[in-house]
Amino acid sequence: MQRSAALGFLNGHVPVTAIVTAAALVAATLDGRDAVVLSNEWSASAPTLVSETRSVNHQWSKSDEFERRFGELVSDRLGPQVAVFSYLRPRTELWVAERFATLTAFHPTFRSCNRAFHQDPSQRLERWCGVCDKCCFIDLVLAPFMERGQLAAIFAGSEPLENPANVARYRTLVGLGLDERPFECVGDVDECRAAVVLAADRADRAQSALLQKLRKEVVDVDPSAATVSASRMLEPRGPHRIPERYAPPDLLVRAR
Repeated sequence: MQRSAALGFLNGHVPVTAIVTAAALVAATLDGRDAVVLSNEWSASAPTLVSETRSVNHQWSKSDEFERRFGELVSDRLGPQVAVFSYLRPRTELWVAERFATLTAFHPTFRSCNRAFHQDPSQRLERWCGVCDKCCFIDLVLAPFMERGQLAAIFAGSEPLENPANVARYRTLVGLGLDERPFECVGDVDECRAAVVLAADRADRAQSALLQKLRKEVVDVDPSAATVSASRMLEPRGPHRIPERYAPPDLLVRAR
């Protein structure tokens, strides 16, 4: 990427999911498997930027559209015996966060902060930076389901929701800022607004000034957000390509 930049080319988002999907398909075919299973959630299909003429999704290779087109290509070339699908396609980020909140063994070691993957090794961090869009979103989406002290420990004293300097980033995530949705792998506006309300209504967040401020701003522009229920945001939504033989019970019941 550095060489292409030096030659004057634009560097975009690497479609790593498309690359991984294609590689997994080769492995599955060689090993006689009947499926390539991914873990791209519902909001991965949401556009990052919408203009008057088109929408842009910076993570398009994670979207339902890509998955459907790739799956159709596989069926045309290999037949229907190999399925390509995302097991999380009908799930919200909140659904994923609720389940991850219970997996405490992974809390000290997981990270979704781009500073861990900085191209310049000297600028890489061995911890959460606490100020980027991804750090802010992860903290927000977990806050409805985890105690304040648990998240403070994960972010080692730099929890984004407790840093007033992050207010502009959070306003952007909930669709109230001056900037468009960030070109990062974060949830959509509705998910972020729901997470703000659900987290702010927790007893251990009553004194979180930034979170309470965001809740008021969200409800002022979207009064229905005040009555959002966790159960509604945790229900399956949208289309998916999960074969019945792999579908979990709640999707099978919903389909019938």
